[in-house]
Amino acid sequence: MQINHSSTGSLTSEAMSKITPGASKPRVVFIVCEAGGGHHSAARAITQALHHAYPHQFDTVTVNVEDMIGPFGRFLGTVYVGSYNLALQHGHYWLEPWIFGSLSGSRTSLLPFGVPHFRKALAKLKPDMVVMLIHGAHEVMNATLQRDGYIPNLTVVTDAVTIRDSWVHPYCDQIIVSTPEAREACIQHGVEAQKIEILGHPMDIRFSQPLPPREVLRKQYGLAADRFTLLIMMGGSGGKNILRFSEMIAASQLPVQVLAICGKDQKLFQQMQEFASQAPIPIHPFGFTTEVPSLMSISDAVITKPGPGTIMEAMACDLPIILDDSNYTMYQEKGNVDFIRDNGIGTVIDESSELIPAIRNLIENPAAYQAMRENIRKNKRVDAGLRVAEQIHTRLAHPARMWHQE
Repeated sequence: MQINHSSTGSLTSEAMSKITPGASKPRVVFIVCEAGGGHHSAARAITQALHHAYPHQFDTVTVNVEDMIGPFGRFLGTVYVGSYNLALQHGHYWLEPWIFGSLSGSRTSLLPFGVPHFRKALAKLKPDMVVMLIHGAHEVMNATLQRDGYIPNLTVVTDAVTIRDSWVHPYCDQIIVSTPEAREACIQHGVEAQKIEILGHPMDIRFSQPLPPREVLRKQYGLAADRFTLLIMMGGSGGKNILRFSEMIAASQLPVQVLAICGKDQKLFQQMQEFASQAPIPIHPFGFTTEVPSLMSISDAVITKPGPGTIMEAMACDLPIILDDSNYTMYQEKGNVDFIRDNGIGTVIDESSELIPAIRNLIENPAAYQAMRENIRKNKRVDAGLRVAEQIHTRLAHPARMWHQE
């Protein structure tokens, strides 16, 4: 079966069962999960870059780890993913210790059940390289390699600053991180320094390519050409503060227009459409969209939670960030708050009452606004996807694969 290079989704267990092993091109398997949207976004970005830089040279497959570890593992994975995404959607970030604590406690106990299924999945896929974009699955991967032989592997850490120890494992060939802080965290977790490379956060290749002029895009989206534009997005699952912040901005009478990305939260999208229809300022709601590069290019600032993906994408577009830290901040995102403050690339709001003053400062203090943009330029990396693709290409120039599954 020829792998669909253009597919942006991951294979289900049913689709994976139909794959014919032994592709004529080197096969790169990206392992992700459905928790949040960052893992899939990074996998899409690297896949996109790989086929852009090296057309027709690779087969690529993206697969959810939940579909590789058998029915019991899939059930527990579904519970974990559902709990995590529900917490994101409704702002119940305080559930994070329980969710990740349960995941951590179940990893070791699941090994005897998951390894046989994981071995069969990899034997079917026959990867020339495995790229891990999730934490917590390295133990099952290591157990498989010990039984079935070495496979070149690469871990791309999608958290930007604060790194859980489950991201790393002694078997890892190479670990890609976004920031010097993440590199140091990996070293503290016992990773050899020479295995770690700082390449940035993989993002859609459009962030590193020219887009149509801003005035053209603003006209296409029905925006005023000269009005300060705020983009509000809280990740792929949406976020309850999007509506609340939009209401606050509308009531402030600031001369702005708002783009609000509601992600997969259809209820929120409908609420935003209803509010936008009678709001005193222009508000443009979007559901789940692949147009983020264009929407950021026509914005003047981004309001978001401390998730790494949106932060890095905003930096790619030189957009100052208003970071909402008014809710419980999950462990893996805590370092992002300090990253914004320490590097002067935005404003962190600890209370929702600080939102309007932060926006007003960006509008009325051009010197502060430009200083943030200059700091962003000093810290941003926009070509991470292409650089990871280069690493994959270089390492597979002389592929080494030993399969001896019993």
